[in-house]
Parts: sequence; structure tokens; C-alpha cells
Amino acid sequence: MSYLLETLGRGLLRRLTEAFRTQLPLMDDDTAARLEPRVADCPSSIDLRLRLGLCYLREQRSSDARRLLEALVAESPQSKPAWLALACVYDELGLAEPADAALDEAAQQDGRDPAIAFARGLIAERGGDVGAARLQYRHSADLCPGLRNAYERLAALAVREADWTSAIEHYRMLADLEPGDLDAQLTLASLYLQSGFPEHAVDAFQRTLLIEPECSDDALEAVEDLASDGQLQQAIGAVERLVEQYPGTAELHVHLADLYVKSGADDRAVRHYRAALELHPGFVEATVKLGTQHLRAGRLAEAARAFNTAAELNDRLVTAFVGLGLAQLACTRTAEAEATLDLAASLDPNSNLLLAESARLYLRSRSAERCALERHAEWETESERGDDLLVEALRRQQRGLIAAPRRADLRYRYGLLLRQSGHPQRAIEELREAVAIDPMFTRAQLKLGLLLRQSGQADEGLRALRSALLPEPQHVKSHYQLALLFTEPARFHLALDTFLYDGPGSRSAFEHNLALALENVGLLDRAAAAWRSLCEDSSSALRSEDRISSFCLPGSIDAGL
Repeated sequence: MSYLLETLGRGLLRRLTEAFRTQLPLMDDDTAARLEPRVADCPSSIDLRLRLGLCYLREQRSSDARRLLEALVAESPQSKPAWLALACVYDELGLAEPADAALDEAAQQDGRDPAIAFARGLIAERGGDVGAARLQYRHSADLCPGLRNAYERLAALAVREADWTSAIEHYRMLADLEPGDLDAQLTLASLYLQSGFPEHAVDAFQRTLLIEPECSDDALEAVEDLASDGQLQQAIGAVERLVEQYPGTAELHVHLADLYVKSGADDRAVRHYRAALELHPGFVEATVKLGTQHLRAGRLAEAARAFNTAAELNDRLVTAFVGLGLAQLACTRTAEAEATLDLAASLDPNSNLLLAESARLYLRSRSAERCALERHAEWETESERGDDLLVEALRRQQRGLIAAPRRADLRYRYGLLLRQSGHPQRAIEELREAVAIDPMFTRAQLKLGLLLRQSGQADEGLRALRSALLPEPQHVKSHYQLALLFTEPARFHLALDTFLYDGPGSRSAFEHNLALALENVGLLDRAAAAWRSLCEDSSSALRSEDRISSFCLPGSIDAGL
């Protein structure tokens, strides 16, 4: 994966309503059918009419919403929420200039609203007016210095133009805003590497790899003594008191969950593993332990999902070590670089193991469901255990490739399963095919590079690793345009219609390879996408419109507004 490509999609909103979620009065249980009679009874109510217009918008009745809200702003031109809602309607209809004009009217009512400035910047950026977009984003950041989206878009524009100095400046700001944000820190390190400051990159990667959940060894030493002496309940009580004293320490929650596992308290163990992950979402150990506890309790699908997520988290850790190794090489610290890349290679098989275990558990869960429906008392046969399940997962990937040989994601998963089953050379061949189909399949480049190095093909491996982390300018520009297109649903779906029906054999490969490109720019969650792909039955893949509708941006404006 490339942290530089991910900068291109960060901070984007697919709909303007996400920018004004806290300012628009729509309620979760509002529906047009409920509000229409209330508006008929009280036609002068601005609030009811505004909520009805927003319901129309949510229910994809954009023309009705436009008619109602245009009448509302004509009668009440001082209503800022009405102008904001109308801007959202225009945006949904693909009318950029009217949307910007409506936002301008809203700004006349409140010139210090950072969300308005950000939304106007987004409209300008979509329209190709980079200068105006940059001005609006800077204005929104000035109004609200904690507005992450503004710095993320400013950095995206800088990366697009290869202005590494500006991109570094903005990611320094993001790293300062949230020192524990590993992605921001790793992106900053990657920017240093890309911009020709490898010593700074080495320092940044090393600092980031040291950001781990911390806990006082002294505080836990007594607890471990209690547990080893068989005083389990006393140990649990001691860690519970530590959790109350330091509720924001993820590692304490994991220790407490481990003790609950020993005591047989499944619910409490799961609750504290999840608490650790809420505090530290990238905590690989907690994710693996959560999956293991689900497995112990027989929750096979939940265990498979947790291991799938853990594989993605481990991949990000491997990427960080590869970045550090490349930075050390650029500093001619060859011995250190070799040791670092060897460490990355030693960590990488953990992802393959987790992926294979996820596939096996998913197949077991499906088998259990089938046999439960058939009321079989013993659902798991010998042929469905252990390595046989891995063989079945390989067979499924093979069947998928026969149906869609140009699907890079299938080649990738097939390659990883081959490696896990002890066929590294065949794995290299499949990963090469995946990269040939999609040269910017960064995960495949990363795995291929590490495997090639292990097989003695160091030069080719190093080229693949560099391609994974440091994309070429043409790939940056194409991914930037895709990220922007994705924020305009009408144009995005029109483009899909053009390509999806270009030929009957190209449909499946195109939609999946498009998903990979959206993963590259951070607009599609990799772990969720991998889980959906795992859950697909080879004979009944999701329709493209269902798959595309599941694509989602990481969230709305993050500024604590």
C-alpha cells in the first residue's frame, strides 16, 4: 500500500450533507410520509418544511426537495440552514455553480462557519479551480485550526502537484493535531522519503514504529505474580483498579481481557478487547486475541472477520518497516536497511497465516450453517478440518479465476494462499500476474517484493517495494482524478455505466479492479473489502451496482464542530 496515494482521498466528502450534518435539523426517524401532513397543517413552519426538504433529499426525491427549498429561501432568505440544505440539493443534482451560490448566501448569514468554507473549497476542487480550492481550504483551517479535512485536502493538492514541501508542512500539522495517528505519522515519513530527505524519513519511521500502547511494567508485575500463584480473581480485581485509574491505556484492557479469558468470562473478555481497539484501532495483538476468543466460543464468522482485519493491520506494520528500510538504503546505511527489510519479511507471513485462517474459518462457519439447517448433529467432518479447508479455499480461488482471469484481487489472494500452502514460486507467478493486470496494486507489489528478496531476486524485489511505496507521477494524477470523480455520485455512476457494459467479459474484472484503485486512495476500507470478497460465493458475485453502492468515504468533517 502507498501512503502517498492515500493522501489523495483523505478529507473528501461524497455529499455536502456530510459537511453540515450537525447544522441541518433532519431527525433519524423523519420521513416524507410523516412530515407531509404536518407541513400541510402548518405551512408557515420553516423547521417542518426544511426537514421535509431534507427528507426528500434523503429519499432521493431531489426534484421535490429543490422545489420546496427554493420556495423556502425565497420566503426566508435569512435562514442559513435553508440555504445550506438547498446547496446540498444542488450538489446532489450535479449543479456546482448554484450550489456554490447557495453556500455564498449561507456565508452571508455566518461568515465564520468553517464547514461552509470547506464545502466551497470542495466544489472548486471538483471543478478544477485548484487556486480557489486552496484559498477556501486555508480559510476553513484559519477559522477552525482543528479541521483535519482542510489540511488533508491541502496536502492532497500539494501531492498532486509534487509540491512535497507543502505536503510535508500540512502533514506535520496533522501529526501535531493527533500524535497517536499512525497513518498521519507514516504518511509524513513517506513524504520525507519521496521528497529526498531520507534521514528525516528514517527518524519519522522509527518514531512511528515506537508508537505502541504503553503500560507500566511495575504496575503489572504484581498482577502477574497473583495470576501465577493461582489467585486469578485477585489479579482481575487489581487490573480492574488499574483500568479505572488509567482508562485510556489500551494494553491494560488487553491484560484484563486475558485474565477474563482464563476465568471463563467470555462477555467481559470480548468487551475489554473491543475497548482496547476503540482506544488503539491499529492494535494487532488485541485484534488477534479478539478473534481467538471468538474462535474459542465457537463464533466462527466473527473470528474470521477479526483475523481478516488483523491481516490488514499487520500489512500496514510491514509497510512501515519496508519504508524504513528504503529510507535507510537511501542514506547508504546498507546493513541497517538489510536488517530492517529482513524484519519486514519475517513479519509478512503473519498476514498470510491470518488470511488463510480467516478463509478456513469462514468455510467452517458456512458448513456449520448448512448442516444446522439440515439438522445434522455433527456438522464438521474430517474433510472440512485443517489443511483440507485451505485446499478448498484454493479451489474456490481457482474457480473464480477461470470465470474472471483479469481480476487482480483474485490473483493476489490466490498467490497468498499458495504461499501459505508451501508454494512460494507459484505465489510469485500469481503476484506478478496481479501486478501486470494492475501496476498500481500496491499490496501485491509489496508482497511480491518481499517474496522476490527471499527467493534471491533482490534487485527485482527492491524495484517492486519502491513501486509499492513511491508511485510514479502519472499514477498520482490518475488516482487523484478518480478520487474526485468518486465524490460526484452522478458522474461516477455515469462513468461506471460507460465501462461496465463495454463488454460482457470485462464487467467483473473492471468493477473489482476499480475497487482496488479506490482502496489505493483510501476511499474503500481494505479490511471490509477483503471480507466482502471472502464472503462472495463464486457462483453469485455481487452485482456491480450493489458493490459500488457499498463504497463509502471515511466520514464527515472531523473538526469537533
